[in-house]
Amino acid sequence: MSTLAHGLPAGVVALSAAMREVLQLIPRLAETRSPVLLQGESGTGKDLLAHWLHESGPRRNGPLVKIHCPSIPEDLLESELFGHERGAFTDAKQTKVGKIEMAAGGTLYFDQVQDLAPALQAKLLRVVEERRFERLGGTRTLEVDLRFVCSSNVDLRKAVAAGTFREDLYHRVAVMPLAVPPLRERPEDVMPLAELFLARERERKSTRATGFDTPAAEALRGYLWPGNVRELRSVIERAAVYAPGEAVTAQALPEHVLDQPQTLWAGRERRPTLQDVELAYIRHVLERAGGSQTRAAAVLGISRKALWEKRKRHGIP
Repeated sequence: MSTLAHGLPAGVVALSAAMREVLQLIPRLAETRSPVLLQGESGTGKDLLAHWLHESGPRRNGPLVKIHCPSIPEDLLESELFGHERGAFTDAKQTKVGKIEMAAGGTLYFDQVQDLAPALQAKLLRVVEERRFERLGGTRTLEVDLRFVCSSNVDLRKAVAAGTFREDLYHRVAVMPLAVPPLRERPEDVMPLAELFLARERERKSTRATGFDTPAAEALRGYLWPGNVRELRSVIERAAVYAPGEAVTAQALPEHVLDQPQTLWAGRERRPTLQDVELAYIRHVLERAGGSQTRAAAVLGISRKALWEKRKRHGIP
């Protein structure tokens, strides 16, 4: 991973106090052997920080092996993790080295560790505590020297309380917890990130735009970014294509960004009416409520029937 002159990895922007506090801890955590748990919403940059942790520490010359827990079927994940001996099961025609062995001398990164099956959580606990394991079908105990980094887009303490994540494993993987703030809590970083992503699109010859006009910048700053940095990158990639000239205009941005209450007037020729504001806010609340009419009505402080009538009047599906 390339780094910038100020020592941050390419793609990491930290003008906000919230993000600078996180980044100041990375070099210190990188030097320890203790497991690190990165917690934050999807799209906040946990993968980037996991790579930076690896490359900033004493195991930087070793491998960084990533396991995306939701993408590997449960019946295959154990073999992927621990490997297996020849003949361990019907299709095991030869010995296979698992991810744990592959990460020897480096870092083993569990992405979305909350999705790890309960049976595997118990087996992983031993590896985290003792750095020892056996391949499937094997009797020989193997020792491995590696660093554990995990990420989760849910609060693992709540997962423990709900009984979906082992408490003993939580205490082992969360020795060094690090909360990654969502983009809405670091608004100072929105425009620097947008400019970074726009520069990347210029390098790809996707646009000749070199910046954003004032209404577009106001819209980007005012939007709440439920998809965080990942959503911002996608929006800028799209806007770069639609940019008419040297600047990205508000008209090049997706309608859902412009229809937020904070950004309703950005790039518009008229001030919004009360009806405009009500429509935008209802859409915003419905989106944040995942489409649930009950939750949205509770946030709006009205009955479900009243919300249904407003949706009908405004033509909201």
